[in-house]
Amino acid sequence: MILERLRDFHERIQEELIPSYHKEQGCRWILELDENGRFQDFTETGQTKRSATDFVAPYRRRSGRTPPPYLIVDKPAYVLGLPRNDKEKWKKKAAQRHEEYVDLFEECHAAVDHPALDAYHRFLAEHVEDALAHPNTEDMKKADLIIPRVDGTLLTQIPEVRQFWIERQDTEAAEESTLTTECTVCGETRPVIRTEPVELTLGPNRVNVITGNEKAFLSHGLKQSEISPVCQPCARTYGEALRYLLDHDKHHLRLADVTWVYWTDGGDDFDPMSMLSDPDSREVETLLKAPQGATPPGTVETTDRFYAAALTSNISRLAVRSWVTATVAEIQQNVAGYFEQMRLGRGPDARYHGLYALAGSTVRELDDLPPQTVDILLSHALTGCRLPLSLLHRAIRRARADSENTITHPRAALLKLVLLSNESAPVTPMLNPDHDSPAYHCGRLLAVLEDIQRRAIDPNTTLVDRYYGTASTAPASVFGNLLRTAQSHLGKLRRSDADRGFGVNRQKELGEIMSKLDDFPNTLSAQQQALFGLGYYQQRQARFESDDEPPEEEPAEAAA
Repeated sequence: MILERLRDFHERIQEELIPSYHKEQGCRWILELDENGRFQDFTETGQTKRSATDFVAPYRRRSGRTPPPYLIVDKPAYVLGLPRNDKEKWKKKAAQRHEEYVDLFEECHAAVDHPALDAYHRFLAEHVEDALAHPNTEDMKKADLIIPRVDGTLLTQIPEVRQFWIERQDTEAAEESTLTTECTVCGETRPVIRTEPVELTLGPNRVNVITGNEKAFLSHGLKQSEISPVCQPCARTYGEALRYLLDHDKHHLRLADVTWVYWTDGGDDFDPMSMLSDPDSREVETLLKAPQGATPPGTVETTDRFYAAALTSNISRLAVRSWVTATVAEIQQNVAGYFEQMRLGRGPDARYHGLYALAGSTVRELDDLPPQTVDILLSHALTGCRLPLSLLHRAIRRARADSENTITHPRAALLKLVLLSNESAPVTPMLNPDHDSPAYHCGRLLAVLEDIQRRAIDPNTTLVDRYYGTASTAPASVFGNLLRTAQSHLGKLRRSDADRGFGVNRQKELGEIMSKLDDFPNTLSAQQQALFGLGYYQQRQARFESDDEPPEEEPAEAAA
């Protein structure tokens, strides 16, 4: 399924691709010829091969003591028969390589009718010595590349020449194959590959899509890629499509050791991954306000299909961790639901967090983050699948441990997201005084008690720093003492002219919250602890939004 979709994608983008079996190479010398094939000059494009101008040229892997020639663009020994030095051994080797180079070009010339090829054919037959007599040949290094240009036309840019090279490489691969069977991608009976024709790099590793690198994967005498038979044209097309996705930022997202590649079968304007990785509040609000099924801007239609694959490397083999396919409309709906479930606050005050900010709220340092955490959040955003409760456990455990950074906005957003994705409890973006969970109101109560303590005595260590862990897991064991202490603080506030109004308002809040509680729960489950944290956070935020005093600076969350 994945390889078939990559092959289809290749058909849509082939105009943007470097042709198969071609590569951008630094050509230090341009061999200038006139329309009759007579030598004119050498144009130097750079002082070294590395600084030379890149040209798209025919390419194939070659190695060994007698490496075969490239078509048209090659080293001086091949193009001109220029030896490395005057030793007889190198002269003989250069002559042999030049002869092989000419033979390969003769094949192309016989298959392609073009006046520029006719001119180059005459050069190879009659005028090579004129080029060898030019003084620039003394500056040529053995690894330099020479590209011929006939009256302004680069031979490698002729479409028929490129197609000849592609077909020739496919034919060679078929001749080298030792197995002919049904291709698992196109379904046709063809010679199948043993090694894949397209080099792929994932992170620091070179990888193969199909390979048998352990004896356990091999059976019936099959070797390497024969274990999952694919013909050369299919392997070439899906390999080039995958390389294109990995080379273009708008088609891949790197998350730790996982790389997500994504595309549609329509236009290239639909990119939900960038929004999920680094959301812009205005873009998210536009998405949330858009009518369901609204067509995104650009060339993508809502009926187009969206594809995404999470890739990792296992030694030299590509591993697919996740595969997502849905219509653009379905992805839009799921992503909008993801941000809606995350939302805390309203209007311009609403904030939305990227994947790493949410995942980072479950650990002390991002270096401690399990790689699957971000992957799980991304899969949920794209598909709407349930988030595992293990995320909830890690977030509330981190909240208990972070005495000075208990419930940050990203952590509260993650708690809300997990609860709603599991339909564990109703949670609104704003404070809900009518919530039916005692745990939620216990969290609210702790926020008010902390507020009273801060105003009354401004302690170095607040009651939240000392008691959040106990209050969020066993409220009955701690709230009695906290309420008695709060009464003493309220008495102090009422005796102060400056703080009397503050104390009266907090007393009313205590009364309103206590009216929701018949008794304090002895213990709270993980979901109830999450509600406790949300109640605490939303009560604090409601106070900041309604008070004339500016809100305290919230500690910065770990960033990607």
